[in-house]
Amino acid sequence: MKKPLELKKETWQLLPYIYFIALVAFWFLGDLFMIQNFSFIALGLLAGLIIQAKMQHKVIGTGIGIIAATGSLYGFLAVVSEFNDFETVNNSALVMISVGSVLTLSGLAMGVMLALAYLKRLAI
Repeated sequence: MKKPLELKKETWQLLPYIYFIALVAFWFLGDLFMIQNFSFIALGLLAGLIIQAKMQHKVIGTGIGIIAATGSLYGFLAVVSEFNDFETVNNSALVMISVGSVLTLSGLAMGVMLALAYLKRLAI
């Protein structure tokens, strides 16, 4: 008998895509509704990620994972740099470092998961 909280292997493989699609959708919808700007870049990324999640191309998946991990690491370093610019540690500094760290480090983890999953497939 299976445990009710046990996730299938396919779900774990789609988890990075779900994360990145949610981030890009948030960007696209935020631009669309908050500042009434249609972002073609966000729409293209959203379509590309959805197609890649469906098709599962090995080389493109590895590239997306490496680019996402590198970009997330760069973003984390930018958050730490901005935190160091605060003269006093106040509530807004703590909110910035906590939210920024969670977003960038989870993006780093998802990018590494994605890259490693496809690197294993390429090696076989």
